[in-house]
Amino acid sequence: MNGAPLRRRPPVKPTEGELKLPKEIYLVKVGMNMTEGVVEEWYVADGASVDAGEMLYRLETEKVNLDVDAEASGVVKHLAEEGVTMKPGDVVGYIYAPDEPVPDVLPEGGAADAAAAAGATSAAAADAPAVVAAPTAGSSSADGRILSSPAARRLAGELNVDIAGLIGSGPGGRIVEADVQAASEAQPKAPAPAPSSPMARKLARELGVDLTQVRGTGPGGRITKEDVESAAKKPRAGPAAFEHGEDQTIPVRGMRKTIAKRMLESLQGSAQLTMDMDVNMDDAVKLRSQLIDEWRDEGVRPTYTDLVVRAVAKALEKHPHMNSQFRDAEITLRGDINVGMAVALEEGLIVPVVHHANQLGLKEIAQESSRLAEAARNGTLTPDDLHDGTFTVSALGMFGVDAFTPIINAPQSGILGVNRIREAVQWIGERPAKTQVMRLSLTWDHRALDGTPAAQFLGSVRDLLEAPFRLLV
Repeated sequence: MNGAPLRRRPPVKPTEGELKLPKEIYLVKVGMNMTEGVVEEWYVADGASVDAGEMLYRLETEKVNLDVDAEASGVVKHLAEEGVTMKPGDVVGYIYAPDEPVPDVLPEGGAADAAAAAGATSAAAADAPAVVAAPTAGSSSADGRILSSPAARRLAGELNVDIAGLIGSGPGGRIVEADVQAASEAQPKAPAPAPSSPMARKLARELGVDLTQVRGTGPGGRITKEDVESAAKKPRAGPAAFEHGEDQTIPVRGMRKTIAKRMLESLQGSAQLTMDMDVNMDDAVKLRSQLIDEWRDEGVRPTYTDLVVRAVAKALEKHPHMNSQFRDAEITLRGDINVGMAVALEEGLIVPVVHHANQLGLKEIAQESSRLAEAARNGTLTPDDLHDGTFTVSALGMFGVDAFTPIINAPQSGILGVNRIREAVQWIGERPAKTQVMRLSLTWDHRALDGTPAAQFLGSVRDLLEAPFRLLV
C-alpha cells in the first residue's frame, strides 16, 4: 500500500462502575452512508496481546477498506468472526488488561457483561474443586446448534478442523479451543507460515504472496515486510487449472455485493437507453501528445479519459438535465458538476469523484484523476473521494472495446462510455484519408430527458473533443 493506510479509530466509551471493564472493540463507522461492514481480517489472533496503536483488524465496507488501530494494550478476544456482516457500532471483540481474567465464552451484552463474566470465571476457578470435567457425548443444543465458543470456531477455521465432528470438553459439552487444537494435532499438518508482522501479512495479501512459501529473515525467523516484497518479485506459477467438473464457490460480499445490488436496482428503477456516436480524435491525439511534453517536468501525464472528463464537465453546463436526478414527483437539476470516473480493481469497480470538474482546468483534472486512480488501487480513498457524483465516465478503450452499454450509477441520469481509438477512413472530397476515431456510448435515463436532448449533450461532447483547444479555456 502506498503510504499509511486510511484508518479510523473506534469511539471511546467511558469506564464506569466498580467492575473493571474490558475495552470494547467496535465495528467503526466510515462516512455517513455506511450501513454495514465486516471484519475482513483480524491482524491480532484471538488470545494474543496487542499494544495500543498497533493494527488490530481490517474493516471491509461497501466502498473502502481500512485498518483499525487498537485503543488500548492487553489481551484481544474476538467476538465477531471474519466475514460476518455487522452494523457500525457493533462490538466485535474486547481487549482485556493483562491482569484481568479472560472468560472462555464471551457475552454479547457489552463490556459490563464481559467484566461480570470474567469475574464469574475467576470466582469459579477459585472455588471449584480440582477436577477435570469428562467430555460429554455430544456438543449440540436441543435445536441442533453446535455448542462452541467464538474462539473455538475461529481456531477451527484457521486449522481446517470440522467442528461438527468434535466432542466438547467445556461446560455443558461446549467445544472450546483445546478441543479444536487436539483435533488439529491428530490430523496431517499443512505447511504453516512462519511468524510475521501485521504489516507483512497485509502486504502479502495485497501482493498475492503465500506466506507459507516465504522464508523469514527477522528475529526468530519472523517474516518481515522486506521478505514479502522480495518474494513478490520472484516468478510465480500461474493459477492451477480446475479439475474437470470441479466447482468453486466465492462468497458475494463487500464491494462485489454492493455492485451487484446497485446495478440491479439501477436497471429495475430507471428507463435506460444507450446511443453511440463517433468522434474524430485526430486533433485530440495531437493535443495530448503536446501536453505530455509540456507538462513532463511537472509529472503530469493527461489521458484521453481526462480530455473526455473535461469535455463532459463543459457540456453539462449547457445541458443541465443530463446533470440531474429523477424523483417520483420532481427532477432535481444539480448545481454542482461532480464527474465520477470508474476505476476497475481486482475485487470490482469503484467510482471516485472529480468534484467541481467544470471549475478545474485540464491540467488540474489530470492531476486529480491520477491521484484518485492511484488511491483506488492502493486502497487509500477517503469517503469524501467517493461522495456526491452527478455524472459518471467509464472507460474500456484500453481493453480494445469498440462499444458497450454502461449502466447508470443511480441516482444519476447519465453515464458515458469511452471506447478505444481506432483507425478509420474519411473522405475529403473524392480522396480517402486515414483518421483516428473514438466511439462514445451514452446511457441516459429516459425519465429525466428524451432522446433529442441526450443526443444534443453527446454532440456537445463530440464537438469539444474534435476542437480540443476549447478544453484549455
